[in-house]
Amino acid sequence: MVLAFALGGGWWLTTRAIRPIEDISAAASRIAEGNLSERINVAETDSELGRLASVLNSTFARLEAAFGEQRQFTADASHELRTPLAVIISEAQTTLARERGAAEYRESIAVCLDAAQQMRRFAESLLQLARFDAGQEPIRRSAVDLAENARVCVRRVGPLAEERGIKIRCDLGPAKTFGDADRLGQLITNLLTNAIHYNKPNGEIRVNTRSENGGAVLTVADSGQGIAAEDVPHVFERFYRADKSRSRAEGRSGLGLAICKAIVDSHGGSIDVSSQPGAGTTFTVRLPADHLE
Repeated sequence: MVLAFALGGGWWLTTRAIRPIEDISAAASRIAEGNLSERINVAETDSELGRLASVLNSTFARLEAAFGEQRQFTADASHELRTPLAVIISEAQTTLARERGAAEYRESIAVCLDAAQQMRRFAESLLQLARFDAGQEPIRRSAVDLAENARVCVRRVGPLAEERGIKIRCDLGPAKTFGDADRLGQLITNLLTNAIHYNKPNGEIRVNTRSENGGAVLTVADSGQGIAAEDVPHVFERFYRADKSRSRAEGRSGLGLAICKAIVDSHGGSIDVSSQPGAGTTFTVRLPADHLE
């Protein structure tokens, strides 16, 4: 009787101990088959297996989110490529439909070239973001003054601002940091271009650089249409557009601010946005001054 009781008790304890492991294994198998929303039923959170199940559930949740982002990224990228491809195909078909004069052929080729360049810019942006994600984007660090970098960028975008009647006002105090001058120049240029595109006619852009708490601060503020409160948390997401119809019509892919954030993150800094609809938007970049001599 003692032996039978011991065997029965041992079987009961073993079964109870193994059941959670079987549940974990079954859930993992269902997830492996493609059901990414599957989760392990955590009954005893205080036990070691309960804590393991909680960690696995958290991992599965991140995995599901990553796959969701990947699917969305693929869909968005395909959508962005569809328009210029359609333009090229349409122009080529129309051109080949009948004999045309030299001027008409030239016009069709110009349209195809513009669409191809749009695709090239889009592909380069995707490649740059992929390199940032993989930690393979080269960052050549040296002492940089954001004030001088901003002056160069303001001159670079000057013709675009003049074309739209937009004034750029600068208050550029010394702002020393340690980073990649080319990447930081790309950051500032992207912010300025963004401020020009989303500004009102004859509007204004204010660019400020200063030192603060041992680091460098850059602000780019415009007098444009502003961003709705519900859109502000998403402006650094890839392919996100607050004004979808306008930005797509102007050939903007929704990757510029995502690249800005990737550049700032690679420098150990932060980028924030504040906006009021109808009153304008301000982007603030803070960069550390580490390793400066």
